[in-house]
Amino acid sequence: MFDKILIATDFSKHAEKIIDCVGEIPAVKEVVLLHVLAKDPLARTWSPGDDLKRATEQMAVPAKQLQEAGLSVKVRAEIAEETPEHAVIRRVAKEENVSLVVMGARGRSIWQGLLLGSVSSGYLRYGDRDLLIMRYKTLSGQGKDDMGKFCSRIFEKILAPTDFSPAGNAAIERIKEIGLARDLVLLNVVARGEDQSQVDAAISRAQVKLDGMAADLKNSGINAKTAVVSTVGEGPRTYGSGGMVKVDATPLATVGGVVDKILTVAEIENASLIALGSHGKGWVDEATIGSVAFDVARMGPRPVLIVRSRK
Repeated sequence: MFDKILIATDFSKHAEKIIDCVGEIPAVKEVVLLHVLAKDPLARTWSPGDDLKRATEQMAVPAKQLQEAGLSVKVRAEIAEETPEHAVIRRVAKEENVSLVVMGARGRSIWQGLLLGSVSSGYLRYGDRDLLIMRYKTLSGQGKDDMGKFCSRIFEKILAPTDFSPAGNAAIERIKEIGLARDLVLLNVVARGEDQSQVDAAISRAQVKLDGMAADLKNSGINAKTAVVSTVGEGPRTYGSGGMVKVDATPLATVGGVVDKILTVAEIENASLIALGSHGKGWVDEATIGSVAFDVARMGPRPVLIVRSRK
């Protein structure tokens, strides 16, 4: 259960919006609000005492907002001197024994393409707790700082890509375990095949596996659609239960192709969230789902949940 979470804030507009979204996360009871201070690389000297005090004072407002929502809140301001900021977040998450870290994606509006900030990127790559990366869009006709809340009903419809490995299935198992959503889209991307007959055979095998997973999820009260798409093939193809996914195939079997298909299906299905396991193999030779998860989180315009595999 995501009963205790850590919110990493840098006091940006993106970070402020996270506070508005906490109520969308099921079963949250405790929040650790964390700000990490790092020395300006151009500064000759640094006395962080005053900065720590100001950071603590700034966190009082969001802390009060969370408390008024009925949550227990702990405020922490930490210094990153000889270590990266993401390493401090990892340390605090472990010390506080949180089950989920929530961070905002810094960058341009979704209409211009989003980039993942360096701190979020670092924790995505090196963190050991589940990670929710929030995304927001600029309101049409408004200024660049007037952002709409993308988190409305964030767990309403989750796209869950899998390569069928235990680690690749981690997000699906977590969703099932804690009842995170009632509607899923299960997706497999076929990225290998010497010829079209091999691709078609791989698609058929994947569809059988997904149908079995969907039946199991139904027993847990979760409605799951299934979709199999390919990065290789001769032309446009349509797959999935209900035939709801149609994509143009490409002769390239690359990790980038897998990521593109995941993001395409997320848009077609209007998924409220993309959930992936953090590690695993199976997309293509010499590639891991870690690479796929990283690129989906980095490039995707929607919120992303990264579920760390349990060892």
